[in-house]
Amino acid sequence: ARGGSATQPLAAGVGPGAVGAAVNGRRDAPAAAPPAAAPAVAPAAAVAPVGGSIAAQRAAAMGGGAARSPWVPDLSLSMTEDVERRLQERYKPVYLEVEDQAGNCGGGKIAIVMAAEAFRGQTRLNRQRDVQALFAKDIESGRIHALSANVKTPEEYHK
Repeated sequence: ARGGSATQPLAAGVGPGAVGAAVNGRRDAPAAAPPAAAPAVAPAAAVAPVGGSIAAQRAAAMGGGAARSPWVPDLSLSMTEDVERRLQERYKPVYLEVEDQAGNCGGGKIAIVMAAEAFRGQTRLNRQRDVQALFAKDIESGRIHALSANVKTPEEYHK
């Protein structure tokens, strides 16, 4: 009989009714496993990183190499220069104005006026969220205390 009982314990690591359970001190030969379904794999293009190899992306994200990620702050630049650099790299704006309005308070209070094709088709709220996400690490760390973003498409800006 298979299964655990007071007189016949199960083999270590095998549950009741499992293939290979101990029977009278011996193990049954394991039965052939049912064929496994092939795992669903996304097409290579859908999972391949954009912009180069994983190593290149990792280096860019960590601020190394020639390419710098707009998602990573460059603390060697002034606040406004770093914000301008990141906005230029991320959005390629046709117009960009960045002003640090902090004065003497020591914290970054950044005002952005920007026009870029990247905002075409986005709602005003989604544009704001997109820019806020770019500076999320700076806001969380306290490097930027306040961020005001007036972001438009080029047509909206020229009205």
